[in-house]
Amino acid sequence: MGRGGHGGAGGGAGHSHSVEYPDDSWNLYQHVDRAEALNAQDGADAARVLRPFVRRLDTDGSFASDGDEELLVKVTFLAPVALRRLMVIGSGDPESHPSHVKVYVNRENLDFQSLEDIRPAFESALPPNAPGEAYVNLHPPHAFASVTNVALFFDANHGGADETALQYVGMQGDHSHDKREAVNATYELLCQHGTTATADVQMQAGM
Repeated sequence: MGRGGHGGAGGGAGHSHSVEYPDDSWNLYQHVDRAEALNAQDGADAARVLRPFVRRLDTDGSFASDGDEELLVKVTFLAPVALRRLMVIGSGDPESHPSHVKVYVNRENLDFQSLEDIRPAFESALPPNAPGEAYVNLHPPHAFASVTNVALFFDANHGGADETALQYVGMQGDHSHDKREAVNATYELLCQHGTTATADVQMQAGM
């Protein structure tokens, strides 16, 4: 399917500071105003993959791309945030888990056609992450210092499957609540497409 033929499916949700998950204060799902998934199968609610870290392994709300491997998730925040880290967990067959992401910042009207003309703020290979323990550091920091909306373009999966499936997207960053950090072993993954750039992928105990 060509990019011009991609359709959209999505949902919206408003969030405030979580009473049920008070320790999840660095997870920005609480500050999402609306979320949308383009080229998702019918009925996909993008907001359902943006949830507390302790529920990252839940399969309810998972969705997949429609007809090819490309999937575009667009998120708008209630107020500007500073993004620091990204966790992505695929759903179902490991071959359908996302293997690469391009991140676009403050591009409100982004769609598949305009992706071809805009350079992402960041891109990285994604590790297989079924246990939900690895995240990617977003850089450079200044590019993510004042984010009102972010688009995550998943353009490939690990097995060349016809569908790319998402179970969880976790975004960590700065907002008005107290900060906390979890630092563990650091790994390097080479970016795809023959570049020499690297992205830090770390093992995470709480997000």
